[in-house]
Amino acid sequence: MSKNKYAVIGYPLGYSLSPLMHNHFFKKEGIDASYISLPIKTEDLKKMVDTGEYAGFNVTIPHKESILPYLTKVTEAAQTIGAVNTVKKTATGYIGTNTDGDGFLLMLKHEKNLSLNDKNIVLYGAGGAAKAICYGAIKSGAKSLYIYDPDQQKVESLVSKSKYDLRYNIIRFLKDPQTMLPQTDIVINATPIGMEKTINESVLNLSELKLLPKHAYVIDIIYAPLQTQLLKLANSIGLQTINGIGMLAGQGVLAEDYWFNKSLPYEEAKTLLLNGL
Repeated sequence: MSKNKYAVIGYPLGYSLSPLMHNHFFKKEGIDASYISLPIKTEDLKKMVDTGEYAGFNVTIPHKESILPYLTKVTEAAQTIGAVNTVKKTATGYIGTNTDGDGFLLMLKHEKNLSLNDKNIVLYGAGGAAKAICYGAIKSGAKSLYIYDPDQQKVESLVSKSKYDLRYNIIRFLKDPQTMLPQTDIVINATPIGMEKTINESVLNLSELKLLPKHAYVIDIIYAPLQTQLLKLANSIGLQTINGIGMLAGQGVLAEDYWFNKSLPYEEAKTLLLNGL
């Protein structure tokens, strides 16, 4: 019998750290399986699912939402977030979930023993990652969640989709971030600003960061580079910071747990990913 096949699907797919992490897990646990990067165009998505070739797979850009119609069922997390990042094959078909929000919370716990409960949060960005973080924040009992994005329609769409437990009224569109920063406990960057072509840019400048209370945390979910311009600026004035490698580790170990009811320890996964950068 051939080994079970797992993959990360997206298009285009650049260098992915996921095979490094999951293949190490398979070897460690004696699981007869392999994990690959699989570039799949949107028009080939249905065909890939219909073949049933893979025992499970992770989903990345641009398929996190477009995969939904091809799944037999999705979990409450995936339904609330409106996106899927992890899929497993069952006797009745493929079931999808989303481990991004809980992966973010796992990172906060392991890195700083930090909870979002009763916290005032300012979130930059309104894309897929932001949706997952909103889910995690609401689930954790955040006090308020203000979202800033130049595209107001994206924010309104995110707010309308974040109806978890009828507590979505804590989420508000933020027109001017500076008005909230003095009362903010946690700032999160869930935009691509700070990587690749924008590597020297930051969603907040130094004068804006200085408006934050001394106890505030600044979190950037980008992990390449590990120290974005935002985190460098925040560190320079003594604010506590967290980079995005832990979220990648967190969502990865939760995906393994979804497939096998066991996973790599968080720290082991994070070390593997850091070594792969």
